[in-house]
Amino acid sequence: MALFYLVRHGQTEWNLAGKMQGQEDSPLTELGREQAAASATELQDVAFTHCYHSPLGRTQDTAKILLKGRTGIELQPSPDFIEIGFGIWEGTKNKRADHEVVRSETERELHNFWFAPDIFKGAPETGEDFYQLQARLYNGVEKLMEKHSKTDTVLIVSHCAAIRAFLNKCIGREIKEFWALPKTEPASISIVRWDQGQTPEVLRYSGHDISELAQFA
Repeated sequence: MALFYLVRHGQTEWNLAGKMQGQEDSPLTELGREQAAASATELQDVAFTHCYHSPLGRTQDTAKILLKGRTGIELQPSPDFIEIGFGIWEGTKNKRADHEVVRSETERELHNFWFAPDIFKGAPETGEDFYQLQARLYNGVEKLMEKHSKTDTVLIVSHCAAIRAFLNKCIGREIKEFWALPKTEPASISIVRWDQGQTPEVLRYSGHDISELAQFA
């Protein structure tokens, strides 16, 4: 069976500024590079055979740090692993706490994004909702599972909502509970074991052993 290590990129300048990032990009901060380096140390004994990352610079730079000193592993960009798009919200400050109450119709979708993900229709000018995001990520990893041998260990460097969407589907969490489990922190590591014809098995969820998630049920 194939093993998949899904790692979120390190902290970026926009993360630090509290801006919604989505499919726009900003560089890793010094802390972000340190976070990626710390994860690289944690993963130093894992014999990766392949690496995929979203097409954005922050995931590519994180992947380079994670694989520093290794040879023979090509960094392969894949649009399957890009973050959900935030449309006109990208680059704006829209914290979860600011949208607990719907203050106007123009802010309703921002409220739904954070508090009613099952009815979120997608950010203006993108249209991708959480169901579409989840299907894209799951199908993307499934294609890799079918492509690679049972002995392959694959590194995927992606994004917060994207990784969470895949993991939640694997463990059967409903979209309405999208944000209920622990946050996918910068450079956090998730592990999934997947054998062809079987259901993917989550071993680690955003840095947490799967057994720890029962407290969030």
